[in-house]
Amino acid sequence: MKCFFWLLFLILSGCHSPDQNNKPLDNSLSLIPIEDQQKLEILFQHMLTGDYFAGTLFGSKPVTFQEFHDDSWKLSSYVMVNPYNHFFLDEGWKTWIKYQQIFPSQRFIFTKIPSKGGYEFLILINKMAFKKIFEKNRDLFEIALGVHVTAEKILQDFESQQKTFEQIVNDHEGLVGLILGYGREGSMSVFQYCAVEFQILRNVLHPLSPPLDEKKLPRKFLTGLKWKEKRLTQRGVKWHQLLHFDIEPFQDPYVELCKSSEQSEFFLPSWQEQIFYILPPNFTVIKDSEEAKQLKKEYDIAMQTARETFKTKSFLRGFLEQYCKQE
Repeated sequence: MKCFFWLLFLILSGCHSPDQNNKPLDNSLSLIPIEDQQKLEILFQHMLTGDYFAGTLFGSKPVTFQEFHDDSWKLSSYVMVNPYNHFFLDEGWKTWIKYQQIFPSQRFIFTKIPSKGGYEFLILINKMAFKKIFEKNRDLFEIALGVHVTAEKILQDFESQQKTFEQIVNDHEGLVGLILGYGREGSMSVFQYCAVEFQILRNVLHPLSPPLDEKKLPRKFLTGLKWKEKRLTQRGVKWHQLLHFDIEPFQDPYVELCKSSEQSEFFLPSWQEQIFYILPPNFTVIKDSEEAKQLKKEYDIAMQTARETFKTKSFLRGFLEQYCKQE
């Protein structure tokens, strides 16, 4: 009799074990051949170790994207460390398309949209984080995209895959940084920096403009501007074709460029964090700002959660458990 009750206890305990919560996911994964599961495993591994998707999946980073190119040898990012990564990402995405219907998500949008110059972006969007950043910075979204813009409309544009990334954000560098989760101050600092650079470049490329006053610029800025000028010239871009920034021209852009650089710094995680297999984000912030401290705190928590998850779970299971979690 004691054995019977002990057996009954084990059965009932099993019915309420945490593993039961994974049954729907187990059932869905059982529909996918092992070979395709391996392709998805590699896809999510490259996303989480090759770019900053963990911040979006486990934290408050609204958007993360990883780039494809029709010629993978032209990629300048992490993918170029090993061009075969492009193949793995492409194979993984094609596999995801086959099975995405059995992994619905209320919390995320996982999509791929075109970009300019032969690029495509594999994009993960944390919808709640995106809506929060939109409401908090509605004024910037309205300046960049018009007064009638809504968070739902932008998310719909991403999900429909009909517009390029640049069209969705209207080529606004500040808005790009904002939706990538790099903070308002840091993102607008980058926006202003780019505006100053383009003011200088537009003047340099103008057929009637005087030569670049090199004495006013530190070497690190001069080298970067010369390189950009060369690239624009090679592509046949004229001065009037450069991006237009909604910002008043600076009286002395050289001084403004140096000032902008002094105010900001590149947020780079510690060496120990960088060699860990879940990649933490890095981006431009305002030096010693409260915003930078808060962002670091938030992303530290997200990275810790992600790293604890993947100590015991595959990238496939860990990604899908978070992706399919109910709100």
